[in-house]
Amino acid sequence: MKRLIIDPGHGGTDPGATAFGQKEKDWTLKMSLYQYKRFKELGVNVEMTRYEDSTLNPVARISRVKNRADICISNHFNAFNGSARGLEVIHSIHASPRFSQIVADNLVRQTGLPFRRVFSRSLPNKKHDYYFMHRLTGSTQTLIIEYGFIDHPLDNQYFKHDSQFLRAAEAVIESVCIELGVTYLAKQVTTQVPSLQVVQKKTLRNEDKKESDSKRNSYVGKILQSVHKGQLRFYSRPSWKDEDVFGYMTEGQVFPLINKKVRVGKGDQYQVQNRRGEVYYVTAHPEFVLVK
Repeated sequence: MKRLIIDPGHGGTDPGATAFGQKEKDWTLKMSLYQYKRFKELGVNVEMTRYEDSTLNPVARISRVKNRADICISNHFNAFNGSARGLEVIHSIHASPRFSQIVADNLVRQTGLPFRRVFSRSLPNKKHDYYFMHRLTGSTQTLIIEYGFIDHPLDNQYFKHDSQFLRAAEAVIESVCIELGVTYLAKQVTTQVPSLQVVQKKTLRNEDKKESDSKRNSYVGKILQSVHKGQLRFYSRPSWKDEDVFGYMTEGQVFPLINKKVRVGKGDQYQVQNRRGEVYYVTAHPEFVLVK
């Protein structure tokens, strides 16, 4: 089955564009969490680069996308000077604009928002993509979707209505399903999009359903310390594969926060977070780590 990665732009200490009391990082996460839930319902093999308001530097973000999926959707909202508005989809200079145009056309048709452009952008040498999400993500076909201009009053007001927010999300879901060869089942656009907090809590709660609250409370929010005598691997995603190794912990090194435990193959890993808000995965085996 083909794989999809959803990338909520910005996050944590990087708010992205801001206007009218709204932050781009919040809207991209809300959009992405809703799409993630719907793709799961439709049977798509989907992951996200971040599931919460955490900081991802470019290296960490790239590591979660590069060569790991067939398609990546990087969700964004634009900003300029308050006068520009409309939808944009950006593709790699090495990719056909076909799929980007399909996504853009469906967004315009479903939302009624004005179409601005489908385009690509290169560095001055004309050989490499300008945007690192195109330049450094390998074989993964990445589309950067700018749903509108957060600093334009009409675009901003449009996305404050849940039913219209959902309509934009569903337009992308439908286009991606067609591209992946997955049957798309429409959802009524009158259904409200839950608040960011509700969607996020439900998503994380469903993933953690296998454990009781009492067990989860024994490690969630605590510190993870390596007690391994050698170098202990930590991963960019739930995995035991060599290619997913992001770095190594030496004995005594810690991650200051454990978010949850996940089942990976025949073993368990802790999802941990560093002081910059970056999320990684470490073995949960008590022979190698101490929870304190």
